[in-house]
Amino acid sequence: VFSPTETFEQPILIELLYLQIVHDIFSSVCIRISEAERTNMKIFLSSHGVATISDINLIKALPAKKDIIEQARQWPIYFCRLFPISTFVSHPNEEQFLGLSHCGIRLIKQSRTTTKKDALEVLETFPFDTIQCVSPIQNDSTIELTLSKKRITLSSHRILCVKQMIENYLQEYRTDGNKQQSHGSNQKLTSPLLSNTSDLFKSSSQTSLLSYSQTFSELIPSTSFEIYTPKPTKNDMACSSLSVLPTGHSMMEFALQNFKIPNKRRSKKRWKTSEWTWQDYAELIKWSKSPIETPLLRHSSKDPIRIVRQCFLSIMRFMNDHTMSRGQTDIDCLHYLLKNMHKHRSLIDEILCQIIKQLTDNKSVKTDSIERGWKLLALILNHFIPSEHLQPYFVKYLHDNRSKNEKLALLCLQHYEQTLKYGGRKNPPNKGEVDLLIANAENVGKNQIFILPGGYPLSLVITPSMVIDDCRNLLCERLNMSNPLETDEYSIFIISASDHSARLLDPKEYLIDIINECLRVNMIDFHFMMKRILWFNIPFIFNTNNQSETFIHFMYHQLIPELLEGTMIILNNNHLSDELVQEISLMAALQYRASNKIDLPTMREIKSLLPATILKLKSVVPREWTIAIHDKLRSFVESMPIIEAKIQFLNLIKTWPLFGTTFFIVESIDDPTIRSPCFSGISRNGIVFLDLDTRETLFTILFDDVVSIRRHRNSIAIKYGSLNQPNVILCQIDKAQDFVTLSGRYLSLIGRSLSSGLERKSDAQQIHRSLTSICNDAISTVL
Repeated sequence: VFSPTETFEQPILIELLYLQIVHDIFSSVCIRISEAERTNMKIFLSSHGVATISDINLIKALPAKKDIIEQARQWPIYFCRLFPISTFVSHPNEEQFLGLSHCGIRLIKQSRTTTKKDALEVLETFPFDTIQCVSPIQNDSTIELTLSKKRITLSSHRILCVKQMIENYLQEYRTDGNKQQSHGSNQKLTSPLLSNTSDLFKSSSQTSLLSYSQTFSELIPSTSFEIYTPKPTKNDMACSSLSVLPTGHSMMEFALQNFKIPNKRRSKKRWKTSEWTWQDYAELIKWSKSPIETPLLRHSSKDPIRIVRQCFLSIMRFMNDHTMSRGQTDIDCLHYLLKNMHKHRSLIDEILCQIIKQLTDNKSVKTDSIERGWKLLALILNHFIPSEHLQPYFVKYLHDNRSKNEKLALLCLQHYEQTLKYGGRKNPPNKGEVDLLIANAENVGKNQIFILPGGYPLSLVITPSMVIDDCRNLLCERLNMSNPLETDEYSIFIISASDHSARLLDPKEYLIDIINECLRVNMIDFHFMMKRILWFNIPFIFNTNNQSETFIHFMYHQLIPELLEGTMIILNNNHLSDELVQEISLMAALQYRASNKIDLPTMREIKSLLPATILKLKSVVPREWTIAIHDKLRSFVESMPIIEAKIQFLNLIKTWPLFGTTFFIVESIDDPTIRSPCFSGISRNGIVFLDLDTRETLFTILFDDVVSIRRHRNSIAIKYGSLNQPNVILCQIDKAQDFVTLSGRYLSLIGRSLSSGLERKSDAQQIHRSLTSICNDAISTVL
């Protein structure tokens, strides 16, 4: 919380505030930040190279960090002290909070979004200059605030703290205001900001236009420029669309503020200079039949004007408004635009404005000019989106044109939202993708097969803007998964059959980019597979009422190899308990029934149904296992439906203590109480060290006790216990990166699941934040 006059000049304070804000931006836990605020800040951070939390140290300069803090200070709730209250006058019967910050007082309520996430919503705002006085406390829990136009009554069990804080902030605000008034007596007084941009330009007189243009720069932030107000003409007065400037973030407003226009020009009638008019401004944002000579936007002298003109020509050629160069094609024009937008980031807004210009009031003799222009915009929006400054005008333009070009405008909006969320595609589209969009914009999707364990295929219609996370969510929907937290426990891999390699795909990777890259390197024997790599939200009951048959097949075929490896079997003194013998016999019988075989299994077939660790035991007698499995089959398993056999198998194996554990081989460990080599297992409960032969537990570290997990090559350092004096375990682990990544995913998932319940302790929160940045590393252990 800031006080009204508090500053933050100390470097250590700036650093701490910067780290706090960026961590909260890339975390879904902080409900004090709205989705719009989070999105805008991510755009600002990405302009400085901070695309993920792992890039947090890329911003070094204190002024840039101060800009980030200043933006966060403008958010209504983030730097607020919240008090639970009830009001007797406005908004009754709602759970409310009083938010007190350096800007004033806000009435806030807690609500739930459409995705069932908690959110805070501002109901009313009362700046300090509207608060006249605060009444004494009544009935030990109530005060009355006298405002300039009304009174509100507040009731809270913390009313004394509320009253003291309001009075202190009011006194500080008024003292500072008096000082500024005395020091600024010789300065010009500025008129208050208008509350709505629609109040602008309500008069077509030159006087009103001049006065409103002075406040326009305050309403819409932009880079520094000279304000130039065009002179209205009689023609402008007669035409309402020109005399009244379109408001609410129209492209006309953006052009007025940002387009590069000479102050004077030569008059056609007289060989003398004349001022620009509203008609001239209106023409700047309309379709042009000839190439532009200068950039639309204000650029520095270093920007490549020749490239800007060539980009406009490429747009015209793509839209069939200009003849192609010899051998040039649509894909060449698109790649030229994308290449220069990537190389010269300042050209992103320029090229988007050029496309909008050519779409506006298009009078081309080519009937497909407008349609091809929208398709070009859709292709570009898969890679780049406008800056934060152009964004509101650009989005409004898309929405305003939905009635004229509904399907294409919606496609552009979809691509824009995906790029805003995931950062845009990294590779340019190939010719086939561009030709498909040009030929048929209504159906730009293609069928893609995803393989589940056991070889079961699922087909999805994928679009150019889809990322791996979208594919995973759609696959989970097909499997009737409704819990979003459970969805996060699944991942998609790309598997190459020729070199037997597998890579875990980042949820933010664009699927078309991955496919195009495979085709580029002539890797045609690849396929996509979805597997479950986390076991945090484990279903208590497997049945056909809660899950689809496909889901049952999926889980069964993923867990069969884990059973046969024998890593989940715990041996007491290298001996199998009678209960475990019966369970393994039953599971072998269930496997045989699930394979839909008729005759009883032979002794050789029995060996293929038993875990590898069981077969190594000297006490194992194949004949005894054969008799036990035959008895289970004859008694009741043989008559089971196949799906029921798989359900019984799943319900049995999930009761095992080591179910849901991913195992790693620890080659050595510096703790003498833990025998090495050994196994290390990661599960929902934490990190466990197990005997290599018997799987008996040697040592356990709960995730709540973890302070940090660090890797150096194949060496892992696990700090646990007290944050001030932690214990440290050093060990050499095969596939150390996978170990750290999987631990980070569990910690991140635990943090998300607890965000709506009990509050995590601060040191655990720091772990979750630090490990989230590595959650997208490749995991090979699970395959």
